[in-house]
Amino acid sequence: MRSGISKYMHSIGKQDLSQSVRKCALEVDTVLLTHHTIEEALASLRAKTIEHKIVYFYAVDEEGVLKGIVPTRKLLLSNPTTKIDDIMVRHVTSINADQTLKDALEMLEVHRLLALPIIDTEGRLTGTIDVEMYIEESFDVADAHHRRDVFQLIGFSIEEGKRISIMRHYKIRMPWLFCNMIGGFICAFISRMYEDVLAQFLLLAMFIPLVLTLSESVSMQSMTQSLQFLRRPRITWRLSFLRTIKEWQIVGAIAVSCGLIVGAVSLFWGDGFLPSLTIGIGIMFSVAVTALFGITIPIFLHLTRLDPKVASGPVVLMLADVLTTLFYLSLATWWLI
Repeated sequence: MRSGISKYMHSIGKQDLSQSVRKCALEVDTVLLTHHTIEEALASLRAKTIEHKIVYFYAVDEEGVLKGIVPTRKLLLSNPTTKIDDIMVRHVTSINADQTLKDALEMLEVHRLLALPIIDTEGRLTGTIDVEMYIEESFDVADAHHRRDVFQLIGFSIEEGKRISIMRHYKIRMPWLFCNMIGGFICAFISRMYEDVLAQFLLLAMFIPLVLTLSESVSMQSMTQSLQFLRRPRITWRLSFLRTIKEWQIVGAIAVSCGLIVGAVSLFWGDGFLPSLTIGIGIMFSVAVTALFGITIPIFLHLTRLDPKVASGPVVLMLADVLTTLFYLSLATWWLI
């Protein structure tokens, strides 16, 4: 299947949806009124001639203001006397009519939506943008594998349409790499502060690369999970909190395992039990704390409208290195000297 989106991306420029809604938006004939019962809503749908594929049902009030999305399962299985207002999902990802078609395609790809409602300045539903308009083949709504292919094609075509210059890429990416440099300078300064303990216990210096590698790796794993979480169509503080707790429980088990394994292996160097215990505890704490940054920083950047995919990695790595080095050497100094 070959996506037709790239053809649009080179021609639409900054054309807004209000200028092209008649040709790019489906007629909104799957609209339900919030004050209607399910029985009344189904009767109104049967009275319409709907020839296109139904993706979502949208709920509006008497003035046409978009209020929510009605799940098909609830519409078909709930009590016929139930109000639409009682079964609709109130959080709706929508796009304003004055935004561009490029914006609409990006939102479809990022939020993994098959259709996107278009609203005016008053919040009234004026149309929808459907994924199928931009591909040459139709797709089965129930086919999850096909849906993933569609979104991959959209994402590829959007990136292809951007045609960002090499210098533009450099300006976007290079500033964040300064985070790695700054982190390295800070770690070197911290190591110099604790040179006494490193001089007395060479084993600690030998295991610094491994301690940093474990901390960085787990924090990047957590960051990747967090970025996947941000692809959800609906993100709330409660869901973010629950996701953080779940990931931290997983990381806790990983931290304990890594600490015990590395600490036990370090005993074979024959420098005694306390240095090995310091290494093990340092790994446990560092992995747990830096993973928390890996979880939360992408969410924070997303909420502050920065690009979490570009900025998260350097920021997480810098914090992971600095915090790991500081705690590891502080613990060693307090415990061993």
